[in-house]
Amino acid sequence: MIARKFALFCFVLGTLTLVPHDEAGAASKGTTTPGTYRDWNGEIDEVTILQAFRLDVYNDIAVESFDVSRVPLPNPKENTYGAVQSSLSTVKPAFLEGFQQKLRRKPGETRTARGKGQTLVVLVRLTKLDPGSQAARYWGGFGAAAVKLQMTGEIVDASSRKALVRFTQERRSGFGAFGGSYGELFIRTARQIGGDIADLLNAF
Repeated sequence: MIARKFALFCFVLGTLTLVPHDEAGAASKGTTTPGTYRDWNGEIDEVTILQAFRLDVYNDIAVESFDVSRVPLPNPKENTYGAVQSSLSTVKPAFLEGFQQKLRRKPGETRTARGKGQTLVVLVRLTKLDPGSQAARYWGGFGAAAVKLQMTGEIVDASSRKALVRFTQERRSGFGAFGGSYGELFIRTARQIGGDIADLLNAF
């Protein structure tokens, strides 16, 4: 009987260890092991690590591209169209602010000799810019008709142009004075996503 129970325990334990990385989901707290993870570190919606690397090896970090050209906009007849269109120019600076604040090693800092001349590039594309409803936020309270931003991107080795990491992240902001102005909430949300991507880099 004891032998049978031990054999069953070994079988169950062996089965648990066979779960692939791309199904690890929220259990992937801060991992840098290659694989696809959802809710990476409890923060980022989806992260695909193609190749592990060491951040300390790189001499510089640059946000080389921030594409807002393909994000869907509201119908021009809607009253949110102007607010969304004018916010397109503020999303990148807000992202960069959050990114630089959270990054543990700032671009341009002295690196080891081994990292001389190597650059890590971040490529970002804005895929969602949803204004929600200011009136609904005002009357509905926190979370009602929230502003939503989603970005996808890659972290790339500049010299080889090889993608090391891909990510998708969406955040919402639904609270502010008098429901929060569209511009205010777009900036806040973009800044938060910038910080999220910095935290992703900080893990390596």
